[in-house]
Amino acid sequence: MVYGLFLCRGDVHRENCRDCINLAAAVAPQLCPNRTWAIIWYEECMLRYSNQSIFSSMAEKPRVDLWYDTNYATEPERFNRLVVTVMKEIASRASNATLGAKKFATKEATFTVFQTLYSLAQCTPDISSEDCYRCLQDAVRDLLIHSNGNTSGFGLHPSCTVQYQTAPFYNLVFNKTKTAGPPVSPPEKPLLLPPPAPGKKGMSSQMVIKIVVPTVGFLVLSTILCCFPGWKASKKLIARRNRYDGSKIRAMKSLQFDLSIIEAATNNFAEVNKIGAGGFGSVYKGILTDGQEIAVKRLSTSSGQGADEFQTEVVLVAKLQHRNLVKLLGYCLERTERILVYEFVPNKSLDHFIFDPEKQRQLDWPQRYKIIKGIARGLLYLHSDSRLKIIHRDLKASNILLDEDIIPKISDFGMAKIVGENKSLQHTKRIAGTYGYMSPEYAVHGRFSEKSDVFSFGILILEIVWRQWKNGKPIGVMDSALGDSYVSNEVVRCIHIGLLCVQEDPEARPTMARVVLMLSSSSVTLPLPQRTAFYFGTITEGKPSRTDYKSDQSTSIVSSSSATVNETSLTELFPR
Repeated sequence: MVYGLFLCRGDVHRENCRDCINLAAAVAPQLCPNRTWAIIWYEECMLRYSNQSIFSSMAEKPRVDLWYDTNYATEPERFNRLVVTVMKEIASRASNATLGAKKFATKEATFTVFQTLYSLAQCTPDISSEDCYRCLQDAVRDLLIHSNGNTSGFGLHPSCTVQYQTAPFYNLVFNKTKTAGPPVSPPEKPLLLPPPAPGKKGMSSQMVIKIVVPTVGFLVLSTILCCFPGWKASKKLIARRNRYDGSKIRAMKSLQFDLSIIEAATNNFAEVNKIGAGGFGSVYKGILTDGQEIAVKRLSTSSGQGADEFQTEVVLVAKLQHRNLVKLLGYCLERTERILVYEFVPNKSLDHFIFDPEKQRQLDWPQRYKIIKGIARGLLYLHSDSRLKIIHRDLKASNILLDEDIIPKISDFGMAKIVGENKSLQHTKRIAGTYGYMSPEYAVHGRFSEKSDVFSFGILILEIVWRQWKNGKPIGVMDSALGDSYVSNEVVRCIHIGLLCVQEDPEARPTMARVVLMLSSSSVTLPLPQRTAFYFGTITEGKPSRTDYKSDQSTSIVSSSSATVNETSLTELFPR
């Protein structure tokens, strides 16, 4: 027998609750395989199961405290006292709910003229009023010990939940009145803030399973028991980090779309409106009521694009304004949906043209040259001209969109990183992106900088120009689809710049400022490229040489020992 308990936040709709529980029931055994018990928290619901009865008793562990952002109150002690006083009131209301009613309460209180505190307390319906009040007391106390005046906090206990923020996060119709903040004197009793025990540290937010998805009930999860008959006893909580920074997302409230509007624009995500698909989910064309065309990126629940990537896309792209960057119109986080809404770009992505034997003929040389220069200007903006220095980390042909005038727009900023002005080199243990476009120092060692984007740009140049080998022609590396539309010097210069960008040594690669200058002025002298960081021939199996790069996350071998530099001619390049 497996006992289960689920709890949806008191203000969510029944269908949202059902969606959340269905998702939790599917996800929990995947994250906690072969476990006799587990608990999974979402922002708006919780699911817990065990091979022993969990009903009618307050569970004290595990406990998780997390803080949404790095915003701190100007008067942390007064702010904490306000939280304590408000929580005391709503804890009393929630715990003393009438029989059959939800043990749920919210309240708003004014902290300053510009800040309102929103607070929520809730218990599972199976525990007594006394246990509910005690659980909420403990949750608030644990949360505030390490908050340091943080204006957003979330305390997660198996039998209760508390949350406070200076931005709305619940349905305000459940709270009829807004009250002024109480006096700054401490509350009479309960919810005192004891000092932390020696050596005690707050639990990291990485100890939480959290996904933004959205009455109350108990259930026996017989289907999970059937699927996992070989469970072994374990007291280890399996958890992983997959959460949204609610305050940052909500700061972009003006960009938030109602799901109903998106469903109407796409005719409920009709298959006929689907214009693209991938591991992330699907992209649909939509038309708003004012006639504006939009592209709707609907992320699947199994998408490799997690909460961090989604948040980066929303918070970052909304702040970027450049004609060579795709424009984000908004987002939607409703029910279990994660949706990004962009400007509609009619000509799809660059890879649809350069990798298609028929469509590649639609792009003549002037158009390709314009695309190369446009991508370069977009990258220059990210690296130098925007108020944030940004490394894209996933530049590739499928992430270059083309509008009706074949103006390129860099898209997909889920992997992008903001770096400081004086921190050019970054390190990561999580290698993300597409191996064919990755610089070797990033693919092998996890080191990335703006020169990593330069490398990817070099690969793009060579793909745009260099698609088929043609023996006997002065420009043997030209894409035959260009026919006679090319200007010989421009093509050779682009290939030369591409080879400079893919040099093995990151320091030898030009900056994007230098690349833009080289593309816009034929009078700028181009240096000879050093050896490149890839192999032009057939990849073979076997032990790589000392100068080879081999990634344990890919079967590809990136070799630098087989590339040579033509030092005798700058105008004619021939295949080996």
